[in-house]
Amino acid sequence: MDAPLPECQIVWNDTGLSDWEEVFARAPRANLLQSPGYARAICPPLGQRPRHGRILIDGSLAGVFQIQEAQILRRAIHAVILDRGPVWLDGYGTPDQVGAFFRAFDRTFPRRIGRKRRLLPEAPNTPEMRAALDATRLKRRPGSTGYQTVWVDLRPDLETLRATLKSRWRGALRKAEAAELTTEWSWKGKSLLQVLTGYEQDKAERGYPGPTVGTVTDLCRTLLGHRKVLVGTASQGDRLVAAALFLCHGSGSTYQVGWTTAAGRTLSASHLLLWQAMGELKDAGHLDLDLGGVNDADAKGVKSFKEGLGGETVELVGQYE
Repeated sequence: MDAPLPECQIVWNDTGLSDWEEVFARAPRANLLQSPGYARAICPPLGQRPRHGRILIDGSLAGVFQIQEAQILRRAIHAVILDRGPVWLDGYGTPDQVGAFFRAFDRTFPRRIGRKRRLLPEAPNTPEMRAALDATRLKRRPGSTGYQTVWVDLRPDLETLRATLKSRWRGALRKAEAAELTTEWSWKGKSLLQVLTGYEQDKAERGYPGPTVGTVTDLCRTLLGHRKVLVGTASQGDRLVAAALFLCHGSGSTYQVGWTTAAGRTLSASHLLLWQAMGELKDAGHLDLDLGGVNDADAKGVKSFKEGLGGETVELVGQYE
């Protein structure tokens, strides 16, 4: 006899966020797109508003999620976005529970004329998870491919983390450590303008996808006063040769921006910054590092670089509506 499906209840935090943020702060791998700071930065320019919900599975608190909404004519025209959610507490997030959540979500925001739903579940792309989602009323977006990222667990000590690095990556790190590079780290925004200017130039020259410098600036402006923006630079003499920017959220952190010059690539300066950042983030109490999107189609070098840190490559199930 099959086990009964779990029951899911959504409880909205429409009057305050303190309880919600406490749950988010203790959830493993809580990602940037589900953080309140992200919504505060992203929603106003897009005419959206964030809403925050808690998830009860069989009556017990199991996780939280954040959506972005836009509406006109009293919701006659309505858009709802769930990016990389929900965020589950430890021990939750099984396929049955994910399916139960999205059935409850569908009852709350049923498909209808005038409503657009864009959902990117934070759920691994496994046969069991796909089957659980296929059993709901969600529809997979045509042509959707699974989003990939690399997570690094920052809880081990630095000696263990260094031993986890792949051999070629560790060799590049030793090269950078032997070079005459000066690195500097700041939680107060020092060199931030220079880093963002370099990012804008690098992105334009190399043509890779990623958030606009305006979006990253809005995120930094929102998070900077809360010790959630970490800026790192590497210089050779008086020349800046590489930079990295990390955004923090709950117990997690995200590698948001990184760039290097030709001289920096020769010296493996980005390897040095990523390695030092892991120590800085550990010291600040962050437990996980999300290295950001990777793919096999047009950025194999970036994927190889990020996987060299010895983290776990995770592929999500893709977009639904």
